[in-house]
Amino acid sequence: MSTISSKSCNNYALDSVNVSLLGDNSSLPLVISPRWDSTLIFLCSFMETNRKWLEKMMVAHGAILIRGFDIEDGRDFERAVRSYQPVLNSTYKGTSPRNIIPNTSQVFSAAEVPVNYPIGKYVLKQS
Repeated sequence: MSTISSKSCNNYALDSVNVSLLGDNSSLPLVISPRWDSTLIFLCSFMETNRKWLEKMMVAHGAILIRGFDIEDGRDFERAVRSYQPVLNSTYKGTSPRNIIPNTSQVFSAAEVPVNYPIGKYVLKQS
């Protein structure tokens, strides 16, 4: 796992965050993990405070993998996502049948189909 500098980020609790790349020879995804504080409250505050930096990193690395934080269920996941993006779009849910995760309004299962059922590839286009 390669380590990269997070100095371009503002100073909200940077000592509590590890920023690295998943592989040594890869530029994606960027991995953010806790150094000391793994609480959901910390994660939400970090993502809200550093939204612009996270957006730059998303463009630069194509994806951000958040791992090691105390996300226990769909409700915690939705809270973390909303701290980064308060207004979530619900118009596109893909072509596979999905179920909403209990106690959430925007978190869905990946697909409710048999394991052997083929799921076609798709490309999301930004408008």
